[in-house]
Amino acid sequence: MMRIFLLLLLMWSCEETPKKGNSINQYIDNVLYGSPVQIEISNNDKISLKISSDTLYRENGGNTILFGRVYADLFDKNGIKTSELHSDSAIVYMNSDSVKAYGDVVIESIKGFKLLSDELILFNNTKLVKSEKDIVFTTNSLDTLRGIGFWSNFDMTKSQILKPKGTLSKIK
Repeated sequence: MMRIFLLLLLMWSCEETPKKGNSINQYIDNVLYGSPVQIEISNNDKISLKISSDTLYRENGGNTILFGRVYADLFDKNGIKTSELHSDSAIVYMNSDSVKAYGDVVIESIKGFKLLSDELILFNNTKLVKSEKDIVFTTNSLDTLRGIGFWSNFDMTKSQILKPKGTLSKIK
């Protein structure tokens, strides 16, 4: 019984979950573990991104690294959720308006569009998605487009593949 109590005490003491409104600056250790750790990024008092992951690490330069089941809700300029992002890791750049997601990145919009890539950048202020890597883009009519490089708004209704590849054929 004592072993179980010690094990539970050890597990509880290893997890540090920030309280609502607290900043990572208030923690001595630059690593936070959670179930999950959550952060919000706002622009003009409107939420832009809600991001969660298993682990958060703050670099000395001020950037925040998230890894382990990264999930993010993306919001438009009115604060309405437009898309969801899943990736292995992400970096929140504190001196700019961007978040870089990498490792099996998937964005699915509420309107039915889906983007797959190894890496992409979300721009907070302009609500744009950019990738310079290989992409697979599926439209809501289930057309699948492939290419290198991609630009879009957060809900992916206005998107552009910079270097499309493959062929299109019309079924008769």
